[in-house]
Amino acid sequence: MARAAALALILALAIGRAAVGGAAAAEGAISLSGVTVSVLEASGSVADKHSVTGPDARLRLSLDHTRTLKVQLTAALAGGDDDFRPQQAFLRLTVRGSGDAAYFAATKAKGGGLVVTAKHDELQKQVGTQPGTYDAALLVGDSRSAQPVDWSLGEVKVLYAPQDDGSQPEAKPYRTLDATFRPKPEILHQHRQPERRAPAVVSLFFSLLALAPLAAYVVMALSLGANLKGFPSGAAFLPAAAFHAGLAAICALYLLFWLQLNLMQTIPILAALGTATAMFGRITLQGAAAGAAAKPPAKQE
Repeated sequence: MARAAALALILALAIGRAAVGGAAAAEGAISLSGVTVSVLEASGSVADKHSVTGPDARLRLSLDHTRTLKVQLTAALAGGDDDFRPQQAFLRLTVRGSGDAAYFAATKAKGGGLVVTAKHDELQKQVGTQPGTYDAALLVGDSRSAQPVDWSLGEVKVLYAPQDDGSQPEAKPYRTLDATFRPKPEILHQHRQPERRAPAVVSLFFSLLALAPLAAYVVMALSLGANLKGFPSGAAFLPAAAFHAGLAAICALYLLFWLQLNLMQTIPILAALGTATAMFGRITLQGAAAGAAAKPPAKQE
């Protein structure tokens, strides 16, 4: 947000300069006073302090990873209110060489006026790790003034935490958009570990227990004298055989579903087998009913 507003202010500076044609001042011009530039230690004590009275200051400041750059100022508008607060006020730090710039918005100070603080970590977030010399400038603009203010404050030497050998880290600039839209870390999902299965002996025992009713049915049918003498023959043999084959295929499909297939694979096959089995079963029953009707009635004694 501050970066976009600062870019708009820079555009206004260019338009304002072209409009006034180099005039020194105009009605509604912005003036600055009480501009002080300070370098604060981590404890809050002042390590360096300078007063700026004009737009071409040549300060030489040093900002390391433990210090904070602070700028205090008071803005006034010619012909305006005494308590004037500009709509846009920024401190710009531009890297010499790469041209990358960081912007810090001013806020209202407790005792009046404006204050801007540039912290080392905020600078790194905007331009990356770029140790070296930065050009400092103060930008102030307002819609009620045709001439924004662009004061050069001088240069700031930015130092980062030294490496093990005492040297500065390698410059790694990046743009804010690159940091925003760069690929995110890959998300790796870890599913729950499968539950511990029972021993194979237990599984085999319950499998045999499930098949016990079928075995009991076969034994009971044989003990009652069941046979295949009544199985249809002739033209009715094929539908009857297909019907029983369909039943056997459905049982085999259930077994495959339990061992290998999933539900989505099983349902289409089951639908096809069920339809064919039902059709052949209907034909078989119709043939059996027709055969029973064609038999002569049994003689009564």
